Amino acid sequence: MSMKKLIAIIGVFVLAVSVSGTAQEIKSVSVKASGLTCSMCSKAIFKALEKVPFVKSVDADIENSGYDLTFKPGEAVSLDALKDAVTDAGFSVAAMQVKADFTAAAVQNDAHIKGANYTFHFIQVKDTTLQGEQQLLILDKDFLPEKERKKYAAQTAMACFETGKMKNQAGGQDRIYHVTMN
Repeated sequence: MSMKKLIAIIGVFVLAVSVSGTAQEIKSVSVKASGLTCSMCSKAIFKALEKVPFVKSVDADIENSGYDLTFKPGEAVSLDALKDAVTDAGFSVAAMQVKADFTAAAVQNDAHIKGANYTFHFIQVKDTTLQGEQQLLILDKDFLPEKERKKYAAQTAMACFETGKMKNQAGGQDRIYHVTMN
């Protein structure tokens, strides 16, 4: 067997393994903001979120300082970009919940699941297999009040919980989003 054929076979195998059992796509996000004092504050966050390139729609819940977001099909979603839109408008994120589709994803406590454009680190969950749409709470710094976030810090010894990054095979850093299931 030639070296090219061997590399091609290995490549197909790796692709097949990496596609099965993963989080496939982030469908929607609900953001709760803090620091709002008036309707102009809500409007500032609304406009900031609308400007994020991959956002299709923003629905505001002014009474609860919440924003429900949907995304343009086929676009990569950056949770950091959404957080940055809120903070750049002068406010902070009090909570971010993500709805993502999973296909036979085996989830274990204190373990990572790789998606198309992100990696989720599951904390304080029971071992299970996720199928279909699931709701996750983001536990990272600036996505949750620090007091609440610290409750989850004791659940992992991995350094990525504090840094939000983990070394990849190429020697670079991958962004890791820490989540729990609600």
